Amino acid sequence: MSRFHQADPEPPEAARTTPQIPQRRKPAAAPLLIVGLILVALNLRPPIAGFGPLLSQIQAELNVSAATLSLLTTLPLLCWGILAPLAPLLSRRYSNETIILLATALIGLGSVLRIGATLPVILMGTVLVGAGIALNNVLLPSLIRRDYPTRVGPMTGLYTLAVVGGAALASGVAVPLMTALGGAWRSSVGVWILLAAAGVLAWLPAVFGRQTHARTAVKGGPSVWKNPYALPVTLYMGFQSLVFFTWLTWLPKVLQDEGFTAAQAGLMLAFANVVQLPFTLAVPVLAARPRLLVPLAVVTALISAAGVMGLLLAPLTPLPWLLLLGIGAGSTFPLALMFIAVRADNLAQVPQLSATAQGFGYALAATGPFLFGALHDRAGNWHAPLLFLLAMTGLVLITGVAAGRTRSRPTI
Repeated sequence: MSRFHQADPEPPEAARTTPQIPQRRKPAAAPLLIVGLILVALNLRPPIAGFGPLLSQIQAELNVSAATLSLLTTLPLLCWGILAPLAPLLSRRYSNETIILLATALIGLGSVLRIGATLPVILMGTVLVGAGIALNNVLLPSLIRRDYPTRVGPMTGLYTLAVVGGAALASGVAVPLMTALGGAWRSSVGVWILLAAAGVLAWLPAVFGRQTHARTAVKGGPSVWKNPYALPVTLYMGFQSLVFFTWLTWLPKVLQDEGFTAAQAGLMLAFANVVQLPFTLAVPVLAARPRLLVPLAVVTALISAAGVMGLLLAPLTPLPWLLLLGIGAGSTFPLALMFIAVRADNLAQVPQLSATAQGFGYALAATGPFLFGALHDRAGNWHAPLLFLLAMTGLVLITGVAAGRTRSRPTI
């Protein structure tokens, strides 16, 4: 049985949460919350995934290096790392629903700036998008654990399905949208402003559908780092995110340099994202069984490694390798979220462990796209960057095993 499902001893007074105002939903609020959750989650990846297939056009127009261009995806990850710890602090003063609403609006505002005329304006918008996503990354899984305690696996699967579905949609339609809208990459990127607006509107019933809002404030208590699983869970979140966002950012450029058109590269990237969808649903359900955590961590990491190895050895037949990368990413991301849920010592520690794992983890992940681009600038080819990515899949495996096995202390 996982540590989370064991009966917890009565915490000392200093570590207890303050009394919560009872939370009662109006009859229509529960299904509307699910709809709102899906639409908000759909906004968490298009601002990044929608840029990958357009990098060649953006680089040509802005006349910047590959390393500089990688800031368009590195900055959001840095924001996720730096700002994730703010989420539980804000939730002590405001309801999670209110913070999620404002964060989604921030994504929309940042998306407006990302179609600006100059690189500084685009980067400013990128920071705002990253800030909004950072808060929602932490609060949405915590809300699921709070409101659906007996259905964490299925609801986590639904949430990750929406997140991955947003990435698949954005990467698949980026180039066709650019072509249909006059060949301007800004028009393609600007479409996601509408998705953010839809997310805000869909989340309003969640904000106003409560008669009261509870604010949870933890008075002291032991540091989350006293949890022996905090380090391996954090590192696993970081390395699996690093692998995913690196190939999400750079594979369209890699494929175009191998002779594929922008449309072909974008379509193959979309396939790599779409293939994730069934695994985002299945893996959380399987991961609810503690004995399967280590096998899942091993198998999914090896699948990702096989995808990278295939790109190194047979780059002219990339589709099978991209599908393997997609299966790996569609499995490791929900597995990371399940690690957070089942490895927390108690319900109150879930948002703390989530903020810690995502804060430090995404800060680590932010180095991936930048290093991948910098290695290409230095080597002049894609072999060195892909070898770097292969090494990172090895670290995904090691940290996944550490987070998955039952023990009193991490050994990494």
